[in-house]
Amino acid sequence: MFFDADIKGLDLPTKTLVLTYDDGPGPQTAELGRYLYGEGIAATFFVIGRHAEEWPESLAQLARHGHTIGNHTYSHPGLVSVAEAGEDVVSELARTDAIIRDFANKRPVCFRAPYGNWRQINPSKNADHTQSIVAQRLNHSGQFYDYIGPVNWDISAEDFAFWRRGAAAAEAAEAYRREIDAVGRGIVLLHDSSDDPTIARRNRTLELTMLLVPALKRQGYRFVPIHELPQVRRICGTRSREKKHVGARDAH
Repeated sequence: MFFDADIKGLDLPTKTLVLTYDDGPGPQTAELGRYLYGEGIAATFFVIGRHAEEWPESLAQLARHGHTIGNHTYSHPGLVSVAEAGEDVVSELARTDAIIRDFANKRPVCFRAPYGNWRQINPSKNADHTQSIVAQRLNHSGQFYDYIGPVNWDISAEDFAFWRRGAAAAEAAEAYRREIDAVGRGIVLLHDSSDDPTIARRNRTLELTMLLVPALKRQGYRFVPIHELPQVRRICGTRSREKKHVGARDAH
């Protein structure tokens, strides 16, 4: 089920974080997953389908280490533009679903829209529409009942911008630490690869994570899986009650 409004993490307790990684898998994703596992952190990797085709072994390893694998479309387009043009939004998710299905063993399957692009702009109000054309198309397809989205983020220091200019991982880690301290809780956005070859080649998110996690732990932060988000837990609880109701009804 896809919603008009984004799922975020500001309902989490203070100093509670959900680590998420977009645009992979890439060359260091498996090692990143191993490191996080060793730190007792279950992260979420929102993977691009065509990247997952290049690194299929990474998906299996992420799953073995208890990480959540989410859908981030097949080719990383702006979905609002795709929907407005009457093009196929559904296949962008369906193609990636076919790749990750055997490894996405957490239900519901989480989805994040590329660029957070989800609702059309209302020019008269200089703001997003309250309803999402993308959610309407996806829900109408009937193909994604066990999905939930869009999962957005609360904290980002744009790690990709550091890699674009060849900055050190320590500089990026300090920027993230400041941003996390300013917000205090929520979903953290990082990137374990990129569609931009230069950024992908310079990606140092593994090193960034290895600097950031110990520093945050020393400050008293804790890390929870994405399914611990209050919004996700409420939705899962509602679905569980619905299934029990249907089962009881069918038994009569």
